[in-house]
Amino acid sequence: MIKVVYDIKVYRQVLRDIIKKDDVVVELGCHVGNSTCIIANHSPEGSVVSLDNSPESVDAMKSVTDKYPSTDFIKADVRLHETLEEVAQKIKEIGRCDVLSVDLGGGYHPDTTFKGIFHLVINFKTS
Repeated sequence: MIKVVYDIKVYRQVLRDIIKKDDVVVELGCHVGNSTCIIANHSPEGSVVSLDNSPESVDAMKSVTDKYPSTDFIKADVRLHETLEEVAQKIKEIGRCDVLSVDLGGGYHPDTTFKGIFHLVINFKTS
């Protein structure tokens, strides 16, 4: 299933609607972790692997990972192959990925969103 939305409120509601309590979620574009907290609350028996490349994300995500120990934050550019390898390794360690949550660029850079999805799909397909 693929759901594409533009409005952040709708995006977060979709997360609430689809994430199950034991889901493993890879979140691209976590920024300061507002959506990450929603994901972690809805998957208390699962795991969250969140990525963002913005400097603002580092301190904010430290607070989120302290509050939700099953959340792992990676500061990295999702367009880089090395990043995708790191994500693939995390998923391999966990054993699965149930949901891919993408919020890249806040609508400002839609090309980044599609590049990130493309690279992940190609990487996972060949892993």
